[in-house]
Amino acid sequence: MGLARMRVGILLSCLAFIIGQPAQSAEPLRHGVALSGEVKYPAGFPHFDYVNPAAPKGGTLKLAATGTYDTFNPILEKGEAAPGLGLVFDTLMKDADDEISTSYGLLAEGVSYPEDVSSATFRLRAEAKWADGKAVRPEDVIFSFEKSKELTPLYMSYYRHVVAVEKTGERDVTFRFDEKNNHELPMILGQFLILPRHWWEGTGPDGKPRDINRTTLEPVMGSGPYRIADFKAGATIRYELRDDYWGKGLNVNVGQNNFATIGYTMFGDLDVQFEAFRSGNFDYWMETKAARWATAYDFPAVKDGRVKREELPNPYRATGIMQALVPNMRREMFKDQRVREALNYARFRAEPHCVLRRLQAGRQFLLRYGTRLEGSSARP
Repeated sequence: MGLARMRVGILLSCLAFIIGQPAQSAEPLRHGVALSGEVKYPAGFPHFDYVNPAAPKGGTLKLAATGTYDTFNPILEKGEAAPGLGLVFDTLMKDADDEISTSYGLLAEGVSYPEDVSSATFRLRAEAKWADGKAVRPEDVIFSFEKSKELTPLYMSYYRHVVAVEKTGERDVTFRFDEKNNHELPMILGQFLILPRHWWEGTGPDGKPRDINRTTLEPVMGSGPYRIADFKAGATIRYELRDDYWGKGLNVNVGQNNFATIGYTMFGDLDVQFEAFRSGNFDYWMETKAARWATAYDFPAVKDGRVKREELPNPYRATGIMQALVPNMRREMFKDQRVREALNYARFRAEPHCVLRRLQAGRQFLLRYGTRLEGSSARP
């Protein structure tokens, strides 16, 4: 009898010990996720291949943006958000610029999900901190996700298959889906901005409660590498690199966030904006007009090398997006190559000035922009 009681006691003690232990996920924690195939970089990689890990820090980057702004609320559909707000915040994962639809842990150490992809669990880094020194918590992720879906119609549609989000561990947050085997869901959940719940639910310098449902011009706090240092509402904004940024040594950040300050000046007209660039008022211009590329870069700063022109691969290629007019080849009318060629000519005739300028620039990308046929002489 005594022996039986002893066995029962030992069994109960073992059960109590097991119940008291944190739950262990059966799914491996992935340091990166790819929509197709395997990720390029192994766990613990030092930095992305395309960065210079020894890049100098400092200096000022002067940029321009079109339009105006009236809010620093990064998720509210109402109002015009200031350019560059993403510099203030982090996301759970960070995209790799040399891979298609692939991301690696930023705020999150990684993500795990079951074989049927019915849910995804992100584990936050223990060292992740807000600018005020407080830890980034699962409650912040839940708050950010729920408010993003509530206040941004795009996110409501984008994350429509995410039906629940909950805290499942001290640093774990789990998203549950209404469908299975959708491998895109774990990846896109790493993309939305994570906001500090305690800051938004606190009071502002005027003593009034903050309201994430409204626009605001109070400089917002985040966990990202920059902070809002100065601004003139609707006209300019300047961001300053944070010396105390928690993630500055993280492998996905090494060789990046190099400028000490980044400033934006707003312009209401693109032609005026380009003239400001010609005059040296800001540092970078992405050209979108073939005519201007062909004829407008004859100013002194180009001739003496202060402005350097460079043709880069179409960014749509890196995201797997094709921008083109694609005829339905199952229809009899499009099977004749001469018809397809005639459609090109018809489009050109409707926009003769566009065609002429594109030919001047040595490009015929009106219909081929963003595809493998871009800049080629191949007939569609």
